[in-house]
Formats: sequence, C-alpha cells, structure tokens
Amino acid sequence: MECDNYRPISLLSSVSKVLEKIVAEKLLAHLPTNDLLYNFQVGFLPNRTTEQNLIQIVNYISSALNSNMYCVGIFLDLKKAFDVCSHEILFKKLKKMGVTGDAHTWFCSYLAGRSQCVDIANNFSDFIELAISVIQGSTLGSLLFLCYINDFWSCTEMFSVLFADDTACLGKVPILSDLTNFANRELEKMAYWFRANKMSVNTSKTKFIIFRTHGKQINPQKWIF
Repeated sequence: MECDNYRPISLLSSVSKVLEKIVAEKLLAHLPTNDLLYNFQVGFLPNRTTEQNLIQIVNYISSALNSNMYCVGIFLDLKKAFDVCSHEILFKKLKKMGVTGDAHTWFCSYLAGRSQCVDIANNFSDFIELAISVIQGSTLGSLLFLCYINDFWSCTEMFSVLFADDTACLGKVPILSDLTNFANRELEKMAYWFRANKMSVNTSKTKFIIFRTHGKQINPQKWIF
C-alpha cells in the first residue's frame, strides 16, 4: 500500500462543529458580497454547479474551433491539496481578502495547536503539531481552501475553471507550432505559483488534450510538455 493514498481523519467536537458553521456562514456572506471569489470557482459554494463550468469550457473550445484555431486543455491534479496548505500563507491571503482584526485573530487561533498521529492496529505514534492543512472534513476547511487557491487564475494567461483543487486550463492560438510554446510557458508560470504556495502537481494524473477541427492534422510525437 502507498502511504500517499491515506488521508488524516479530523476528530472534532460537536461544539466546534456548531461554531464552525456559524463562522462559515459569515465568511460565505463576506466573500461573494465583496466580489472576492474567482468567478469560475464552483466548488463548495451555493448556487454554483459543475454544469456551469462545463458550459464555460464547451463555449471556450467551440469559440476557438469556430475561429479556426487550435485549443489546448490542461487538466491539473494536485497532491493532497487540502492537507498541504500553509497556515502562514493562508493567514496572509485572508488578510488581503478583508479578514482582519478580531476575525483574523480567530482564524489564527482556530488552526493553531492542532496535531496528528498515526494509528496502526491500536499502536499510536507520537503526536506532531501541524503548521499546514485546512482540516479536511471540517465545515470551514473547504472554504479556507477556496481562499487559499483563489488567486491561482492570476498566475496564467490561460482560461481557468476550478472545482476546489480540480483545475482545467484552456488556451487557443491560430498556429499549431505556437501552441506548444504557449502551453509550456504557462505551465512554467503555474509551477512557480505552486512552489510559492508550497503545493505540487500530481504529474501522473495531470493530462492534456488538443482540440481541433477535423481538417487540422497534428503529429503527437512533437508534443512534449
């Protein structure tokens, strides 16, 4: 078995869950009201669905093909996205999103002092304190992750649509030879963003596809990303 396939289980008290729900409602009211969330992020948000993003993707590809262009789609998979979010970086992003003062202090306290251990057949390892993770499985965890990844779209010229960490990036150019250069240049920008935010891409699950009209030919052997 691969250790990377396991995820930590968050043990939360009932009081904590009630408090998280109250804070989550306040945060959900703050973010959309102030237009702080990326328009094409649909994960864990009310009145947003995957169908909306699928429509955006289909419209983008159709527009490229109707304009006699090549279109590339890159579909990113992140490694343990929720579990590697840096608290330090998250707190800075929350402050930029207007979560300041007592509210910011509360979030710092909420994530502080958490620890985890490994249990194998009732044999427990030592506890270690966490400086990462947005507590996957908690009410607030998903919203905090959206805040963490919210500025990803700004690192690239490609059109990005997201469901939490599941990301599709699209680009179009009229000349096939330019498409490789464009895609690799944008991937370098994304890689810089991931390094800066202490996240990584699961390369084995990250895929790409080229969309083209029937008359346009491509040589797959020339495509190296």
